[in-house]
Amino acid sequence: MKKKRRIFILALLSLSVILIAAGILARQVYPTMYIAPAGNSLSVQVPSMENGEIREDTVTLVRGTAVKLRKRGTDTSMVEYEGKTLEVPSSSLSETYAGCVQVPSVFVRTRTELRKEKNGPLCQVAAEKGEELKVVSASVQDLDSETGMVNWYEVVRGDETYWIPGQYVEPDEESVHAWDEPNVAVSDYWNAAYGEGYSTDAFVAQEDWKPAQKVDFADNPRKDDVRGLHVTLEQLAANPDYYLSLKDRTDLNALVVELKNEGGLVEYESPAAAKWLDTGYQGLSLEQLRELVRQFQDAGYYMIGRISAFKDPVFATAYPEEAIQTTDGQLLEIAQSTWASPYSRKAWEYNADLCEEAAGLFNEVQLDYTRFPEGLATMQGEVELHNTYDESKASAIQHFTQYVRDRVHEHDAYLSVDVFAQVLTAMDDQDLGQYVPGLCIAADYVSPMPYPDHFVNGSLGVENPAMEQGEMLKRYSQIAQSVYTDDDQYRPWLQGYSNTAQDVQDQIRAVEETGFKSWLIWCSNGDTEIVEPRVKGMKTVTGKQPEDKTADKTE
Repeated sequence: MKKKRRIFILALLSLSVILIAAGILARQVYPTMYIAPAGNSLSVQVPSMENGEIREDTVTLVRGTAVKLRKRGTDTSMVEYEGKTLEVPSSSLSETYAGCVQVPSVFVRTRTELRKEKNGPLCQVAAEKGEELKVVSASVQDLDSETGMVNWYEVVRGDETYWIPGQYVEPDEESVHAWDEPNVAVSDYWNAAYGEGYSTDAFVAQEDWKPAQKVDFADNPRKDDVRGLHVTLEQLAANPDYYLSLKDRTDLNALVVELKNEGGLVEYESPAAAKWLDTGYQGLSLEQLRELVRQFQDAGYYMIGRISAFKDPVFATAYPEEAIQTTDGQLLEIAQSTWASPYSRKAWEYNADLCEEAAGLFNEVQLDYTRFPEGLATMQGEVELHNTYDESKASAIQHFTQYVRDRVHEHDAYLSVDVFAQVLTAMDDQDLGQYVPGLCIAADYVSPMPYPDHFVNGSLGVENPAMEQGEMLKRYSQIAQSVYTDDDQYRPWLQGYSNTAQDVQDQIRAVEETGFKSWLIWCSNGDTEIVEPRVKGMKTVTGKQPEDKTADKTE
């Protein structure tokens, strides 16, 4: 009996040794390799048979994908992935997962702010388009396994080391210039003010034209049928029951809440503002604001926090060297206000800090006054804009918007930006820095403000825009169809003052029947006395989609 037992144990041990040896041999014969392409992903064509005909399917392998090596070659190798045998460049394989993110250098696709620390503040140093930067290090912890993008690279520039976001670099110079000729219309109107070739340089050459990946956050699903109303935080906090009642009495499903107004006042006790300013913020505590926002989200509202960016006399007074000044150093007043310079990286960071704070509470953050003031073309030689990097206005505004977007996205919130109505119809930036095609690259949503009473008689062929508000919005939205490549990004502001409920309804009908799903209503500060006479007009005309109960942002 003991002998049989020993034989059985020996057999088990032998089988274990064989299985272990087989596993080792399999790993040696068919080792695991990792996709390490020059870019974020590698596309492989795979022939297949369908209905007796040969066709090619495309298999996309993102950086870091594990594959089994079947046959190694000098130029190409055969690998197995999900039951398919694929031929890939041998140079796109790494023996280790860590090795798949190691590259000798990267090329800057568009002017990009560098950081001294990963995720740190801007350091007032920018890398220029086409510049090659030697990579010191990259970590697989910064690898996005879904897209294959390395989020951060540590690089050398001059004698200093910096960090650069991976989404703004390319693997080679050819990839940098792959986006140099966007299919956009450009007016040359401003060449007369700034010189021949200015418009092409300002609106095309200096902007980033690589399409951004459309995001959709699991805990805050994208909402492309927003029907919103603007209200100040003061009004919302004073009359919560009234605004909650609108959810049942109208087809509104969103509120745009003023957090920093055009006077530079932050309308709550903001820790982010307190890092920069000794004054200029007051009202609810951050926790009280959080509770208020949650109350409306629980009621089914999609909540948008609104930040007025550069029309900010509070910041301009506190940081005059970061503001628009006269050439002798005095703050310049334009449109009855002083302005932070959109070229100022400190102004960028201040506004981004506020937006990031809001992103922790709201479903979306909206930027207003993301522009230069009007009339600067007539003041050349009289103003100091602090244009350190010799940027066009459109380039500065687009890159600022991208910077804020990146920080807002970190908190699973979306970013929208308001623009003048005329920048869309003129196909330039109206010398404000707001070039719509470029901003559609930088933001999740772009909201023009085509208030009918802002147009002179005869605009877009409408005899009296203020009296034909629906027709005005119809013609304006038809132009938008030719400018926006993604209809969901178009979310116009509608006039909700100095008009009737029928005027509001006519505007909504015009937008929706043109094929768009979203709109916002501007009723000044959202005072109940302004809103109530127009409530009956706040109805969708093409039918509501079922409310998505998962749309509320969760903690």
